[in-house]
Amino acid sequence: MVPMTDVLTILVVEDNPALAELLRTLLNDVSGWGATVVHNAAAALAVFSHIHVDVLILDINLPGPSGLDLLQVLQQNRHWQVPPVILVAANPTQPGIREAMEKGGPVRFIAKPFDLDELVQAVQVAAASGPPSRTERSWRGTLPLDGGAR
Repeated sequence: MVPMTDVLTILVVEDNPALAELLRTLLNDVSGWGATVVHNAAAALAVFSHIHVDVLILDINLPGPSGLDLLQVLQQNRHWQVPPVILVAANPTQPGIREAMEKGGPVRFIAKPFDLDELVQAVQVAAASGPPSRTERSWRGTLPLDGGAR
């Protein structure tokens, strides 16, 4: 059995329930990985306030504040320890993706539909890029729930 301190903690923020469950099952089947799934930006913030996240898989098109809105709020908080971020969306030319990648937050963008092996490989690469220290929580704060710009 893998000690809890050796578990790679993955947060998946995906609003499609079927895809979210598939990703949870897939990622939890990898030895040493533990995936938590939430369906919106507000729930993601709640998770960040309670657990350390090693890799963030973030759907861009979420109900309410978008994944890009969430990423911007997280990046602006000086207490947030930035884990590697994998952005996912159906439209790779969607406004905001290129800008987010250029800011250096996300380490990878994967277009939907994607190959599950590609996602697993992206998580492996992201995890190898050096997770932040486990001594502090990744986030404390609130997200404006007005929906923000999409």
